[in-house]
Amino acid sequence: MAHHHQEHHHQVPIPADIVRMCVDQFDKVLEPYNCIQVMATIQELEERGVAKCSMPSALPEYRHIMNFTSGCDWAELTYLQYAVPPLMILCFFGNMLNVLIYGLPFFNGSSSVHFLRAKAIANMVFMFSRILEVLHASNTQSLSWLEPLFWKSRPYLVMVSNISGTMSTWLTLMVTLETVMCIMTPFIFKKYCTKKTTWTVLIMSAFAATLLHVAIVIVTDVQEHAQVKHYIQNFKKENAACWFLQSVFRVRNDPYYETYRRFYATATMAVSIVIPTIAMLVFTILIIKKFTFKNLGDSFTQRRKCVLRLTASTTFTHLVLEGPATLTHSASAIQGDNYSYLMCILNHGNNLASLVNATIPFFVFLICNEQFRHMALMYIKAMVECDPVKRKSYFILAGQRNSRMSRVETDRSFVETTRVATRPTHV
Repeated sequence: MAHHHQEHHHQVPIPADIVRMCVDQFDKVLEPYNCIQVMATIQELEERGVAKCSMPSALPEYRHIMNFTSGCDWAELTYLQYAVPPLMILCFFGNMLNVLIYGLPFFNGSSSVHFLRAKAIANMVFMFSRILEVLHASNTQSLSWLEPLFWKSRPYLVMVSNISGTMSTWLTLMVTLETVMCIMTPFIFKKYCTKKTTWTVLIMSAFAATLLHVAIVIVTDVQEHAQVKHYIQNFKKENAACWFLQSVFRVRNDPYYETYRRFYATATMAVSIVIPTIAMLVFTILIIKKFTFKNLGDSFTQRRKCVLRLTASTTFTHLVLEGPATLTHSASAIQGDNYSYLMCILNHGNNLASLVNATIPFFVFLICNEQFRHMALMYIKAMVECDPVKRKSYFILAGQRNSRMSRVETDRSFVETTRVATRPTHV
């Protein structure tokens, strides 16, 4: 009797078996309920004599859903199609040049430069994590390779984007803090702002950002939902209708992790937006109060002045472009689900501003800093030069102080360099 009972038990399919059945038959991972629905519909159609379509390649395998956010899709689609591609090109070249220029001998011994270099890399990662979104928004038809790739990779790419965005913000904060220390407490600065400290901070902040944003992958659930569609090949023929499968992807927050998701949203807002922005504002006020950059006292070397100008402009552009996001995020957190049209537009505006912020450091430095301009120009000349001898001399020039500066300035820098040679300083 027990044996018979066991037999009977095996005939009741468990959810995992149903899922496997659909994988075998349609090569799709569907929810058990959806799978049974699809199979029942197909069975019914076949009984009525409706066959499977013979030319599936011509039929859309996936439904192309453009609207990721309800309310103002046009805003998101417009900036993804028209603003992001040119920004990507500028972002790549600008940040690559930044990374290369920071490696020049001129910056040797500067600890802030490690932060700036890491920030340039984070900016590129932040920008290029949007590449599938751009491709998806630019195609009006659904592409059978892009649609599943776009939706299934979405939580992971959002995670990468958020990690790099948070890193970029934190690095700007570190650089601002170093600037304040360099100006207000030079002795403490020299003692603690070393290459070793910089690397420790970099590794720890990368680890913390990853730990924070891994939540996205945990709380986000991407499901494929299949539907059986009719297709009529030829209206003149009697039995011309056939069926084909079409899938649509749904991204939702897993209700099981709702508390965790809320905690994550609040924590992200605090540590990667609100607190850094307020801290940067305070530090910036301290820097401005202490002195303006026009009279950077006699105690600063040419290199340190250059780095201070770079760090100050980095902080300033961050506050201008990322500051408004703080207000929007705070407002949307208070509002919750009552997401208004205006908030939707503002949110996309902030996203675009963040992308602009990731792109412009190189161009801001170019405008604001004569020394950086000289180095960038020499570096680009060296890169396009074919003659190896000339190329080498351009590279040497790029790594040196700008010769157009006043004689006194150069002499003082020289004296300082020789005086400092005995004990290395760190910016």
